[in-house]
Amino acid sequence: MTWEWPGYLDEFHARHAGRTEDLLARCTAGDLTPYGWVLRPVAGRGRRVLDVACGSGAVAGELHLEDAPDEPSGKPLVVGIDRSLAELRAARDRHHAQVLCADATRLPFETGSFDAVVCSMGLMVIQPIEEALAEAARVLRSGGMLSATVASAVPLRPSDVLVLGPLTARLRTPPRFPGGAELTGLGGLLERAGFDVLEDGRERFAFRVRSADDAALLVDALYLPDAPDERREAAAGWLTERAEGRAEGIEVAIPIRRVLAMRH
Repeated sequence: MTWEWPGYLDEFHARHAGRTEDLLARCTAGDLTPYGWVLRPVAGRGRRVLDVACGSGAVAGELHLEDAPDEPSGKPLVVGIDRSLAELRAARDRHHAQVLCADATRLPFETGSFDAVVCSMGLMVIQPIEEALAEAARVLRSGGMLSATVASAVPLRPSDVLVLGPLTARLRTPPRFPGGAELTGLGGLLERAGFDVLEDGRERFAFRVRSADDAALLVDALYLPDAPDERREAAAGWLTERAEGRAEGIEVAIPIRRVLAMRH
């Protein structure tokens, strides 16, 4: 292994700032996106929301849609933190988000200062996760909510295997994360950090590939530290070929797990 996770992640987000949002904003389950799903349990007027590992600010963008034109004070106060300066610049440019460069394991906020903490697809990469969850619990008020999404292996349809199997074969590796894709033991980690787990569910989202640009977006958004460029290009080329001649292109399943927990 010639790479280490911290360096890989820093370089990935410096080169691909906003790419995760570009992908997930186009993933759907019915009329729902992964951002809408992670926010649904915690969104509400006047809420103080901390977005951990905020990336390019998609959560802030979704929450700003709640603003009522005749009631500007009803907009939630949203603060995002991330380690990547490139992602934070994208968050300011795209969503005019209030963001800080900070470590999720050492949050620069007072105890009990937020009503909700949101973490969209970030817990798989934050290390050590025990410290991050303890910090999330600390900055939440009693009864405050944590809503987090992570990658999942299920649910899948039988037809999904016909796409994901050959795609993974061309990459010769599935997407990888420092904490593992399913974050085994997450429920216990949350309880030890001071949370009651209220929900642990999974949803199948799908990204539709219609063009070579779509295929490149999907492949480029994946954490693939062991995959050289030729494998990425082969995977994107195969997706493009499969989509050609189909008016609706092809669906690539993106299963996601959502955990909802309440602070003691």
